[in-house]
Order: sequence, then structure tokens, then C-alpha cells
Amino acid sequence: MGITDKNLGVPLRIVLLLAATACAVFPSIFSLTHGIYEVFPFLYILPIILVVYFFPRYSVIFSLGISITYISLVYYYGASNPALIAISTGWFAIFIVIGVVASSYANQLRDEAQKIRNVFEAAQDGMFCFDQRTRQIREINPMCARMLRYEREELIGQHISVIWQNPDEIEEFIAGISEASVSAQREVLLVTREGTRCRCIVSAILSRNNLVLCSAFDITSQKIPDETVRRTLEDLDKQVKERTAH
Repeated sequence: MGITDKNLGVPLRIVLLLAATACAVFPSIFSLTHGIYEVFPFLYILPIILVVYFFPRYSVIFSLGISITYISLVYYYGASNPALIAISTGWFAIFIVIGVVASSYANQLRDEAQKIRNVFEAAQDGMFCFDQRTRQIREINPMCARMLRYEREELIGQHISVIWQNPDEIEEFIAGISEASVSAQREVLLVTREGTRCRCIVSAILSRNNLVLCSAFDITSQKIPDETVRRTLEDLDKQVKERTAH
């Protein structure tokens, strides 16, 4: 749900990371062999950022490796320049700090996102979220999918109208959330795979990334006895009136 969206596949992420690493290492060799010492250290920041974003679990090891590569190149090509050695040692420490701190923060966010996902998937109420602008279902938990007689994978990426077929009701619901900036609750009719209407209480909030986060509680079974009681009372009232009139 995302709670982060990383739409790039793993192979493409690896290619980007290797390309950024190559763009740091080879210009370093060129700069060191031609006496250009000011720019190339900055090139190492990009691969460190990329590995923290794409692979936070391995970012500390990667940051250490690329930092050692950097300082090794400096010592190999510029050992005769004490000023360069001193400055490069400082950059080495900076790269390590950036990698460790950013990795710690990224791993913490990842763990929090995983906790939220676990709660989302294990919730006893149906839960789903959709994009406010495109109306595409971004995530749905197994409970909600079972309630609507779908497989979870069948609904992800579908338009919300597949399960919520009243467009005016959707617009009013979202408008109410946007205006109040708080959670909203409403009784709506969702539709199962077979076309059966499922009466639910839907509560929702609008997140900062324009996702509408909804929880749906099925009250269909509660409504049936209520309707039966209501019809029975109406029939009794009708009979009383007829006998009274008679």
C-alpha cells in the first residue's frame, strides 16, 4: 500500500544502481589521473541514496563497500598528495555516516510499513483503499475480498465501480471526507462478484497521498431480521386497523 510505492522491478533497480556506481568509480579514476580532485567525491552520494531507497536492508554493507572503493582509489592514484588523502578520509567518513543514518531511517520506515500491512491483512473487518483521482483500487485485504466473493488479486488495479456501482454516492462520500478532513462513515451498497448487493457501513479517511482508506463492515445479515420485524409490525398494524374498522 503501498504504504511506499516502488514500481521499478528488482532487475531495473539493480541496473540503475550499477550504472550509478560505475558513474562514480570511472570518473574518479579519470579525475585522479588528471589531477582533478574537487568534483568526483560528490558522485558517490547518488549510489548510496539509490541503495538506501531500493535495498535498505543492504545499504550499510553497500555504503561501506563503495566508501572503501573510493578511499582505495584515492590512496592508489593520489598517495603522493597529503592534502588529497586528508580530504578523502573526511569524505570516507561522510559516506559511511550517510549510509548508516539513511539506512537506519529507511529500515525503520520499512518496518512500520510492514506492521501496517500486517494489521491491514489480518483485520477482521473488510478494508480497501483506492486512488481519489483515478478511482483505482490500490489495495484490499483478504477479508474484504472474501466478503465480496473475489480473489484479492482480481480487484487490485480495478476501478472502484466494480464493487461500488453508485458513482453519485462515491462522489458525495469523497467530497464529505475532503471537506471535513476527518473520517467519514456511511451506509452503502457494495456489489459481490455474483451481483448480489452487500449492505455495509463504510468508514474512510483521505490520506496525504490522495488515497481513500476504507473499512467496510457487512450489516446485511443484521438488516434482514430488521426488515422482517418491520414487515411483521406493518402486517399486524394493518390487521388491527381492518378489525377496528370492521
